[in-house]
Amino acid sequence: MLYPDFNDLIELKERISDLRHASHRSVKSPLPGNRLSPYRGQGLEFDSVREYVAGDDIRCIDWRVTARTGAPHLKLFREERERHISICVDMNAAMRFGTRGTFKSIQAARVAALLGWQGIDQQDRVGACLFGDVPGGKQFFAPMRTRKAFCALLKTLAAPPEDQPSRPLEDVLPQIDQAAHAGSLIYLISDFMHINANFPHEISLNRLSKRCDVVLIAINDPADKSIFPFGNVGFCANDQEKIQVNTKNAAGREAYALQWEKNRQLLSEATSKWKIPLIELTTESDIPRDLMLELKNAAKRKKR
Repeated sequence: MLYPDFNDLIELKERISDLRHASHRSVKSPLPGNRLSPYRGQGLEFDSVREYVAGDDIRCIDWRVTARTGAPHLKLFREERERHISICVDMNAAMRFGTRGTFKSIQAARVAALLGWQGIDQQDRVGACLFGDVPGGKQFFAPMRTRKAFCALLKTLAAPPEDQPSRPLEDVLPQIDQAAHAGSLIYLISDFMHINANFPHEISLNRLSKRCDVVLIAINDPADKSIFPFGNVGFCANDQEKIQVNTKNAAGREAYALQWEKNRQLLSEATSKWKIPLIELTTESDIPRDLMLELKNAAKRKKR
């Protein structure tokens, strides 16, 4: 399978029963929903008690506390608000690569589909930013909570790619930051192979994570980590230049492996510094199973 299968992405909605989003932030949307909000008022979740003030709704008086203290007190409830989820997917040509299992692009689409279906099931508003080989180099989908809108997003994920210049994450992250609602849950799905020593500063992860919950989901192929000695192999660079590489060269394979280690170290340092969960999957992962486990682990680490 060269491209994500639309029907496969649709069928993933049946695999979301145990999936839980890795979010800990209170929701500040003004619209009603299923998420606890920092706002206090009438709702389904009891929050606290305070003294009655003229003009308060007498239907919320806590008569037990009033009788015990001799002064009227009011029950406060935590309102339930909807949450915005933004799923940002790297659709550059480098993601259409895989030596085992399937392509990184297909796994990324499956992750996006599962996260989106879970959000729709919980009545969250689900939006997206797709960047890379899509019309215009990037496409934004406004947060919606209808299946019809989400299916339109999945159709774009499954569509044959358009030939566009490579667009790294740091180029689109400022726009993601600008479009994101405060308190949103933002998933960044990529192989993160393009990062360099300036990665933490250039893409402003710290700034975004102060307003929103951010989760990085890295999808890599075993060949991203090390090259098997196949002999002469043809590669195509981002500028479409074709090169031949002798993969039997031991020094070249060692340099490639060291570059991978440096890349992962930079990514780990950035996410640790800004306390951003990092989930690592591969082209061989069982996405519904492994994503569920990794999200649970990320939530546990966040609570520590």
